Amino acid sequence: MEDREAVMRALESSSLFRGISPSALKGVFTKTFRRGDTVSETQNGVECVGVVVTGSLSVGAADSGSVSVMNRGGEFGICNIFVREKMPTVLRARVRSSVLFIRKEEFARLLAEDSGLMYRYVRLCNEKMLYLAERLRLVSVQDSTERLRLYLQTEAQNGEVRLGFPKDELARRLGISRSSLFRALNALAVSNEIKQLPGGRIILCGPK
Repeated sequence: MEDREAVMRALESSSLFRGISPSALKGVFTKTFRRGDTVSETQNGVECVGVVVTGSLSVGAADSGSVSVMNRGGEFGICNIFVREKMPTVLRARVRSSVLFIRKEEFARLLAEDSGLMYRYVRLCNEKMLYLAERLRLVSVQDSTERLRLYLQTEAQNGEVRLGFPKDELARRLGISRSSLFRALNALAVSNEIKQLPGGRIILCGPK
């Protein structure tokens, strides 16, 4: 298995597995993927839950580009634990990455035995449902500027958005090209609806 300390750091970074020791997990294993490799939740014919240990994975639909990025501690394969259907997403290694795999049977056992884990699992599934609903609302808006405006209004806290990630990632989350994003940012700045500050800070000013 991957270096134990690296696995422990990944579990502690996970909103789901935080506080769980690797020794409490039975039959787990790690696998390393090269940049560009597809990462499947099916390993050696067994359905698994995955946790990113090192590197990062891109997440997207089979017929489109990346829509989000999964870093250390990110989990996948958790929303279809109790059904046979596959998730309609494709994961690929953005860089050389390692993943911890936990058999879904083992994960189901842990859920039955650990009420805290069950609570975190239900909460995480709810968050993913809300994220999907927000994604559907965004992609239903055709105009890039309007899509960006809606995203900023949704993410703003006290009239400010702190991105915390590169603008390329923002473009991926919006499902638009990098050039379309910069045109949209410029359009909102020209209309005095936003002010861009260093450090990925965007102040919402409202239309003039």
